[in-house]
Amino acid sequence: MYNLLKGKRGIIFGALDENSIAWKTAERVHEEGGTFVLSNAPIAMRMGTINQLAEKTGSQIIPADATSVEDLENLVEKAMEILGGKIDFVLHSIGMSVNVRKGNHYTNQNYDFTEKGWDVSTVSFHKVMQVLYKKDAMNEWGSIVALTYMAAQRVFPDYNDMADNKAYLESIARSFGYFFGRDKKVRVNTISQSP
Repeated sequence: MYNLLKGKRGIIFGALDENSIAWKTAERVHEEGGTFVLSNAPIAMRMGTINQLAEKTGSQIIPADATSVEDLENLVEKAMEILGGKIDFVLHSIGMSVNVRKGNHYTNQNYDFTEKGWDVSTVSFHKVMQVLYKKDAMNEWGSIVALTYMAAQRVFPDYNDMADNKAYLESIARSFGYFFGRDKKVRVNTISQSP
């Protein structure tokens, strides 16, 4: 490897098991010399194998519900303490749709489920950035990335309300990215996996 991330510190959200994009990203960051903490919701951690990833990468796990500002504040403070300074990179790889899980068609949504998915998949990204911004936790020229999907711009009927969530996620990236870039010289982007 090339040690492209040597000396860089970060937070990686959403690694559940070895099939997770966040898991593979964490492995590559580790291979390139970066250090990070891992975070996921306590309930998700019970379903996955994140402890194996932490052991493999020498990272610590800080459980946090990304819909809770209080949890996120605690996470950011602990991350800076563990990593020894401000953060250089953040990966938001969080997404969930109860409507998809329950098989509810897009034309027959349960709006309580829609709101829950929106909060977990999208509003959490705003909350993460708001906490980082208010705590001045990002180093200048740092990078914040969220995973999106091309269903934010095109119709994928079975992607359901997640398409709406990803469209809003991209809007948050543009809007908060303006302020983070202007005020803190931090880049905010979204990236889509391949189809």
